[in-house]
Amino acid sequence: MLRNADIRRQGSDNLRGNYLAAIGNFFIITVISSILQSLFTPELGFTTNGYSEQLSGGELVISVTFSIIASFIMALLTIGLHWGFLDIQDGDKMSVGHLFMPFKYQPMKVVGFAFRKQLFIMLWSLLFIIPGIIKTYAWAMADFIYYDEPDLPNQEILAKSDALMQGNKWRLFRLEFYYSFLYFVPILIWIAGLAFFSASITGNSDQWSGLAFVWIFVGAIIVGIIVIILTFILEPRRSSARAAFYTQL
Repeated sequence: MLRNADIRRQGSDNLRGNYLAAIGNFFIITVISSILQSLFTPELGFTTNGYSEQLSGGELVISVTFSIIASFIMALLTIGLHWGFLDIQDGDKMSVGHLFMPFKYQPMKVVGFAFRKQLFIMLWSLLFIIPGIIKTYAWAMADFIYYDEPDLPNQEILAKSDALMQGNKWRLFRLEFYYSFLYFVPILIWIAGLAFFSASITGNSDQWSGLAFVWIFVGAIIVGIIVIILTFILEPRRSSARAAFYTQL
């Protein structure tokens, strides 16, 4: 099997000619997620006497029901996104159509697959965080296996991913941590600036105190913008690298 550095390089190479489509798909998912959250997340208003309005029992049931529906929609879109990254490893082109493939082929089976996977990951996470993370990596290849072998029962797909990841969880973690670490760079710079200005403030310097105030708020906004930009730069590479990792397995 290739080294992680070679797998990341292979994933990046396979993104050539597909990078804009990948960014576009990430953007579409982000927009749809925002729309669904705005539609299905209950908002508490305020009455004239200052007390917040409470949702009635019926409204709460409707809100929860639509929230569950929205979560399944996002799960199917995400699975379609992963299928697109697997296709480009074989030289195919990624398109917006990949996002909606799970809605076309046995959508109820895909919903059941997504529900089973997320439910058991959540239950494992309730034990402690670490078991949930381990199970997440054990089933990291499940979406790809589903695409390659859609006729397998959902339970067997998860079991096959579990078997495939025996001895490979730590390796996949290291492969993807490379991308995660880059998110911390602007955050660490911002924290270092806070530490510097905090030390200056102890000297009762009004000038440095003003700069620290600006750094806290303006710096936080800049860091947020950089993280958003990094997301669209790194996440296509991370997803392509994970698909390349699967092809190596």
